[in-house]
Amino acid sequence: MEQVEKPRWGLLEIVAVFIGIMMAGMLFARYSNAVKSWLVASGIGNTTLAFFTVAYVFQFTVTVLLVLLFTVVVNRAQLTDLGVKNVSSKEYLRYGLMGGGLLLIVIVALGMIINLLHPNIQPQLFEEMLHTTSGPGGFIILLIMGAVLAPISEELYYRGMIYPVFRGYVGPFWGAIIAGILFGLVHWDVWRAVPLAAGGVILCYIYEKSGSILVSALAHGVWNGVMALIVYFSIVNI
Repeated sequence: MEQVEKPRWGLLEIVAVFIGIMMAGMLFARYSNAVKSWLVASGIGNTTLAFFTVAYVFQFTVTVLLVLLFTVVVNRAQLTDLGVKNVSSKEYLRYGLMGGGLLLIVIVALGMIINLLHPNIQPQLFEEMLHTTSGPGGFIILLIMGAVLAPISEELYYRGMIYPVFRGYVGPFWGAIIAGILFGLVHWDVWRAVPLAAGGVILCYIYEKSGSILVSALAHGVWNGVMALIVYFSIVNI
């Protein structure tokens, strides 16, 4: 097997970030009623969407800060070690846009198979928000969260931080498999774990080929964004 350079961080830091995210989530849940009361008192019309947005931005911020803490600050890594680097426009086109399209096709195909096996599967929370959101303003907010914020934080953690560690132990192929499986499992959805894991593997491949999580984030954004468009416009019958 070809020798692969290991990153400055390891499994301990990956677990520390995961625990930190879980603890932050529990802390937010503990004060969720206070947040809801504050939103109601602020006179915001759609408090459900506002609360979901606050929770989403909170999780995004915590994830990004924890990854940077345990890589850049603690282990003195560079952002480039996390794959945060610019590449040629050809890479963005080939692996970002076209890779995102391939990713979408694979996920939709696997999703259709799962729906045949289990037609009454419960929608994910993000999908429920798309169902209940009326007006373009709410949809744009959800689109930004799904197609911009989620790809940034998830690529930074799963492809930028987790994948290189397992790649260093078992090589690119099995490293992508392991990182992909973890990506599928942490969405806490038994039926969607397989397509999400497949998506995680493909995103690892995109990162491996392009050398930049900016490219895999673009592919991830295409996947999430187009799926959000499909769900939203099918709901409003346009």
